[in-house]
Amino acid sequence: MGLFNFFKKKKTEKTETTFGFVSEDSNKGITMDKAQYLQEAFLATMQQDDLSEQFNAAAKLMMNQSYQGCIQAYHALAEKYPDRKGDCQSQIGAAYYFLGDYDQAIENYLSARKNGIDPDMMDDNLWEACEALYKKTQDKTHISKYLEYCPAGNYAKKANKILA
Repeated sequence: MGLFNFFKKKKTEKTETTFGFVSEDSNKGITMDKAQYLQEAFLATMQQDDLSEQFNAAAKLMMNQSYQGCIQAYHALAEKYPDRKGDCQSQIGAAYYFLGDYDQAIENYLSARKNGIDPDMMDDNLWEACEALYKKTQDKTHISKYLEYCPAGNYAKKANKILA
């Protein structure tokens, strides 16, 4: 999940964002405990404005595994800051993913992508959710859906191999 944004970089005129992956599988990313530690270390060094404090409080709910509270917080932030709706939807998707509600995760990742979130990060998240559904059900339809969402995605070759 792109909770912290450590591994991939995207630069705009005003900011640089680096995307990362939090996973229970340490071969795929960093653990939730490591992410929580890094978040706390980072925030301890920062001067924050009101908006940053609110978004960091919502992120902290995710790190504390309070997923329902996290979802509510990001819904409220999306209403309050419509220009950050994509960020909120991405994090709502991540919370649903951690709750095991992969369909809701996918829906939010697709909305986040539509609202300007980095397509590569959403590609990673969409694959992870579709693959989790496939592993849970052995229904290859979930892999086909990934190819619908990301026809030229980073995991298209892997998806086509599963479907073969």
